[in-house]
Amino acid sequence: MTDRLRQIIADAGAEVGPEEIADILWLARVIPSAPAVGTGTARPEHTPESRPAPPLPPRRTPPTDGLLFTAAPPRPDPASVPQPRQPLGTGRRGTPVRVTRARALDEPLAILRALRPLGPRRLPGNRPELDEEATAENGLDHQMLTPAMRPAREPWLDLTLVVDTHRSMLLWHDLVAELCALLARIGLFRTVRMWFLRTSADANVTVSRSPGGPPENLATGHRRGLVLLVSDTVSEAWQLPALRAAVGEWCRHSAVALLNVLPERLWERGGVQPVPRLVRTPLPAAPNSTWNRAVLPVVDASPAALAALATVVSGSGNHHLPALPLDADWSTGEPPAGPRTTADDDGDALRAVRRFEETASPAARELAGYLAAVPLTLPVMNLVRRAMVQRSDHGHLAEVALGGLLEPWDADGRTDPAYLEFAFRPGVRDALLGGQLRREVTAVRELVHREVATYLDELRSTRDFPALRHSPGEDGTHDIALTALPFARTASVDPDGSQPTYRSIAAVLRDAIASGDLVAGDRLPTQAQLAEHFDVSISTIRRALGELEVWGLVDRRRGASAKVVAVGAARETATARSIQVHRNESPLGMAVGTAFEATHITIDAVIADETPLVSALRAQLGRVTERVVRPGSVRVRLLLMGGGTGNRIDDVRQRLAAALPPDAPVSFTVRRAAAQPPLELYLFNDRTALTSYVHFPGGSASELFPQPEDRLQETQSWFESWWTLYEDR
Repeated sequence: MTDRLRQIIADAGAEVGPEEIADILWLARVIPSAPAVGTGTARPEHTPESRPAPPLPPRRTPPTDGLLFTAAPPRPDPASVPQPRQPLGTGRRGTPVRVTRARALDEPLAILRALRPLGPRRLPGNRPELDEEATAENGLDHQMLTPAMRPAREPWLDLTLVVDTHRSMLLWHDLVAELCALLARIGLFRTVRMWFLRTSADANVTVSRSPGGPPENLATGHRRGLVLLVSDTVSEAWQLPALRAAVGEWCRHSAVALLNVLPERLWERGGVQPVPRLVRTPLPAAPNSTWNRAVLPVVDASPAALAALATVVSGSGNHHLPALPLDADWSTGEPPAGPRTTADDDGDALRAVRRFEETASPAARELAGYLAAVPLTLPVMNLVRRAMVQRSDHGHLAEVALGGLLEPWDADGRTDPAYLEFAFRPGVRDALLGGQLRREVTAVRELVHREVATYLDELRSTRDFPALRHSPGEDGTHDIALTALPFARTASVDPDGSQPTYRSIAAVLRDAIASGDLVAGDRLPTQAQLAEHFDVSISTIRRALGELEVWGLVDRRRGASAKVVAVGAARETATARSIQVHRNESPLGMAVGTAFEATHITIDAVIADETPLVSALRAQLGRVTERVVRPGSVRVRLLLMGGGTGNRIDDVRQRLAAALPPDAPVSFTVRRAAAQPPLELYLFNDRTALTSYVHFPGGSASELFPQPEDRLQETQSWFESWWTLYEDR
C-alpha cells in the first residue's frame, strides 16, 4: 500500500520522503472520514464557523487581459517612412498606456542630507537680511531697537556634471537622470550644468552641451565650482592618457571628482583602480592641484561616500577617499569587464550561465532568473529589481548586465533608453528560467507578472514610461509582436482605475459585509482563494485585508482566515462607497507610513494624547507582519504631557516586537509630565517634523503641519531639551 501511495503522489508531481509519508498515514488514521455523498442521514453540527462563506463576485477578466508589454519606439515621420505590410492574423493588439517608472536611485533623501555641507552659506557679499536675534539683543542692551543686518544664506557653489556617453552608460541612464534631476532641484547649488563626455576611436576626448552636440571647452575656474565626472569607467578611454590629461587640466582650475555609478564593490570591473588617500583642501572648492595630494577623488552614489566628498570639498575637514593620482598612469593593465562587443562563437548558454553564477552575488543570481521572464528594457528591469529582489541595489543589475549573459548593444546617441531592449545571448533565457528558479517556465513568468503588478499598484511616482496594454479582440490600436513577452498583468476591480487595486478589493469585501452576506463570526475565504478569485497576487490580498482590519471590520490571526468582527460600521459607510480613514490618510498617518519605509525607525513625540499615534502605529503592524516593510530597528520616545496615561502604547510595542525578528530591537520609552504642552510635536527618523499648536490648557491641538527643512535642527534641539528636562520626573 505504501508503494502505491508513493506512486500516486509522484504522479501528482509532488516529492515526498519517508517522514512525509509517515505523517500522511498517521493523519489518515486520526482524521475522520467525510460522510458519504448523497446519504442525507448525517446532519452536521452547527457552529458559527461552519457557515459557508458567500459566493464571491464573478471573475472580472480572463487571465490574458491586462497584460502589459513594452512599446515600440515612435517612428519619426510615418508618412515618409515606408511601412512593412503586416500579415493578417498576427494576433495581439494593444492600447498605449503610461506605466509608473520605478526609482533607480537608492536613498535620494539620504543623498540630500549627505550634500548639505555644500549648501547655502553666509558669505561676505551676499545680500543683507535682518538678524532677528541680534536685533532683539541690541534692543535689550541699548534700550533702542536698531536693526542688525547679516549676510543671507545663499548658494555659493556651481556644480558641473560631465556624463560619460560610452555605450555601457545606457544601463545607468535612469540612475544618472534621477541623480541629475535631484541635484538640479534641491537648491543647494548656485547653478547646475550638464555636459557630455565623448571619446573617439583615435583616443580624442571632447565635451559638449548635448550628447551629439559640437565639442566645446569646459569653462572652469571663474567662480567656486565642483566638476562631477559621472561614469562607470568601463570605457577603454580610462586606460589611455588622453582622458587623464583632460581631467588633469580641469583639476588645475576647479574642484573635480569622479562619481562612479557602480557600487564600490564592483569597481574592479572598470578600467581604473583607485587607492585610498587622506585628502584635504586649503579652501572650500579649491582646485585639486592645490590639495595636500594632487589626486582625483572617486566616490559611488551611496550617501556615505557623497558625505565624505562633501566634507572635503566644503573645506570642513580631511577624509580618506579612494583616489586616482593626477601625475601617474591610471591603467590597470587589464581590459575592463564591460559589455561584449561581439558574441561568443561557441554560443554555449549553459557555460555562460555557469561562469556568471561562479562570480555573481546571490541577489544578482536571483535577479537574473526573474529578468529572464520579462523583456529587457531599462524601465522594466528596474521594476523587476524593485518588486522581486527588494534587498538589491543597482549594483546587482550591473552584475547581470556585465556578467556575460547579454548580447552586445549599440548606442548611437539617438537611442531613446526607454525603448532600447537588451537581449540575452541565445539559450541563456531558457537556461536561467529552466535551471535556476523553477521547473515550470510559466510559473516563474506568472510570479513575476503578479508581483510586478502589485508593486506598480503601490508605486506612486510622477515619472512613467510608455507601454501597451493587451486588448482582447480587435480593440487595440497597436500591434504586439507574437514573440513579445509581457512584464506585468494589471488587475483593477475599479473599472476607472481611480484607486489602487487592493483598496478596490477591500471595498468589494466591505460591501459584502454591509449587505449581510457575511455576519460577525464568519470567516472570509483563504488568501490563496481570494487571490485566485480576483486574479491578483497574495500581497495585494494581504493589503486589502489590512484595510478591512484598519476599518475595524475583520480580525486577522496567523494561520487562520480573516474573521468578520463588525457589521454595523460597514452598513453605515457602504452607502457612501468610500471610507475616510483618518488614521491612514491624515498627515500623521502618512508620516508614520513613510517612516516605516526606512531600515531604522525613530519616532520622537511630545503630545497630550497618544491615541492618534497608537492608531497610526497599528496601521503599520499589518505591513510589518506581512513583510511589506522590514524594519531593522524601532525606537520610540514619547513625552506625554497634560495627564496622558500611555497605557495603549505598550500593546503596540508588544505586538511590534512580536512581528519583528529577534535581531531587530524595539524600544519604547515613555515619560510623563503634568504640564500642558505648548505645542504637539512629532519627529520621524530625524528628517521629518510635524507640529500643531495647543490653543488653551486642556484644549485639543490644531491640525498638524510639517516644519520646514531649515527648522529641523532647531526642532530636534527643542525636543532633546524637553526630553532631558523631564528625565527624572
